[in-house]
Amino acid sequence: MKQDDKTQHEIRKIAYGLWIKDGQPEGRDREHWEAAKEIWAFRSHNHVLDEAGDSDTGPAKKRRQESDAA
Repeated sequence: MKQDDKTQHEIRKIAYGLWIKDGQPEGRDREHWEAAKEIWAFRSHNHVLDEAGDSDTGPAKKRRQESDAA
């Protein structure tokens, strides 16, 4: 599956979940799609940040250690 196809599939799943959560209303597909795109962008951006913080040095490690100690 190409990255664009994978992205569209993930956004579609999020939009469907939002639609279900909202009680399956008619005529709000664009609203759910746009919200899903924002959620996907937020998640994917944070995922990239998490991967960048996987090293054993720097602020990301310190945050992990602090959260583990709490």
